[in-house]
Amino acid sequence: MTHSDRTAPGRIPPFPLLAASAAALALLGCGGGGNGTSFVPVPAATNAPAPAPAPSSGGTTTVDTTPQPTIAKPAGPLALVPDSSAAFSAPDASATQYQKHLSIATANAGAGTFATPAAPGSAAYYNAAALRRQWCYTAENASSPPELQDRAVLPPIQMFDNVWAFGPRWVLQYGFLTGTGKSFLLDALNNTAEAQAITEPGLVAMGTTGAQLAAIMPTHGHGDHYGGAGYLQQKYGTPVYLGSADAAVGARGVPPFTVTQFDSANLQPVDVDFGGLKATVLSTPGHTAGTMSGVLPVKLAGKDYKLVFWGGTGMPNTLALAQQYLDGAERLYRLAAAQKVDGTLHTHPFVDGSLSKLDALLATPALRSNSNPFLVGTSLALRSLSILRECSAAKVAQLDATAVIPAWHTTTTDLSVTAAGQDQKGLQLTATVRNPYGALRDAVVKFSVAPQGATCTAATDAKGQASCLLPAVSGVVASINASFDDAALADGSLQLGSTAALALR
Repeated sequence: MTHSDRTAPGRIPPFPLLAASAAALALLGCGGGGNGTSFVPVPAATNAPAPAPAPSSGGTTTVDTTPQPTIAKPAGPLALVPDSSAAFSAPDASATQYQKHLSIATANAGAGTFATPAAPGSAAYYNAAALRRQWCYTAENASSPPELQDRAVLPPIQMFDNVWAFGPRWVLQYGFLTGTGKSFLLDALNNTAEAQAITEPGLVAMGTTGAQLAAIMPTHGHGDHYGGAGYLQQKYGTPVYLGSADAAVGARGVPPFTVTQFDSANLQPVDVDFGGLKATVLSTPGHTAGTMSGVLPVKLAGKDYKLVFWGGTGMPNTLALAQQYLDGAERLYRLAAAQKVDGTLHTHPFVDGSLSKLDALLATPALRSNSNPFLVGTSLALRSLSILRECSAAKVAQLDATAVIPAWHTTTTDLSVTAAGQDQKGLQLTATVRNPYGALRDAVVKFSVAPQGATCTAATDAKGQASCLLPAVSGVVASINASFDDAALADGSLQLGSTAALALR
């Protein structure tokens, strides 16, 4: 139950009477160019933080009885209610900015057991300790991760109905079927020999060939990501996409290749069609000047999902580049939240836990359908990216001891529903909003019942609880939701939004 998407429910006219007991409720989850290829960049909207609601006196609970939205007025500014039962302690006031952000990265990673999101995903494949270590590795170590020395080659592993992974364990590539008889490659391995020995057989294992390659997109201009691109383009004429700031590597490729450029100076998300595979790419300079990240679509059993990928790995050691890296991490989080991604992906697969998930699929292929390890859910995918953000902030603080960077804290929203009223057919909704260090007071929680559309908002009290009483209604309730939008504490720290949902079976 962690931070998730932060879309506010739409308001529609009041709903009919419900005759259903709270005992029927069940937890759902909480709070996440050529060869026929068309390239039509379209700016995509970012998900900016919602402003903290203005303090006001008066009641803290309202029930929406009209089509217009209502916003509860909290009694005071958003504040933390210290909780001795919290798993983490806030960084000491004497801690440096560097130490503070590393500590928050640990807290954001979380501890203990997370609720399993809706099938087929499994939160069991979210590894807090491993993610914390890897996302922060180059903020804490001068050396490279030892996993970069693992040169064993993974055979083609089917991850989804339309996605396979193959390549060396330290850096691999992902092949996507586009749905139009073509394919797409994220990254191109190290050299021509690997393209011949790994990439071409991998495409055949997918049921396609190099002749059907619509596009290749190396995440950035380092040889271990674009090394095989020249061979594939020379043999098949495949367009190779790179951020414009890294485009010069095409002339240095062996053999050289022509680059179709994304504008590295455009820091807004861009929608792109790779031969039928509709993705979103985002310029995230820092690791290299032309690093690209984004969101890619995957399919499983007739359903569509989205995976977010971070294009860089090692953090830069100059302040200006580290600041760019941090900015990219923040913008990718916003994109992932706006698109409600279902999991993460990385071409250095040990970084975000992809390698352990591939090992699980290799050992038990049936997991792909019944408990796909990549589908951890929006909440945990965003929690992972929040670790990256705090590690990136720590790196900036390491390079600039005077930097003061507002913290980003994950939150959880816990929701409970009980029968209420004399006839016990009403619904008493109660939500608690917490960050890693305790509950939040005067946090505005939006409750909604879907598909009927009833809404109610309430501010959390001194115990961090917000409550709403919804009248009895008839019909089937698909889900009851509680959401907390991004808001800032007095110290400037951003409390990342989170959601929770309960459903009637």
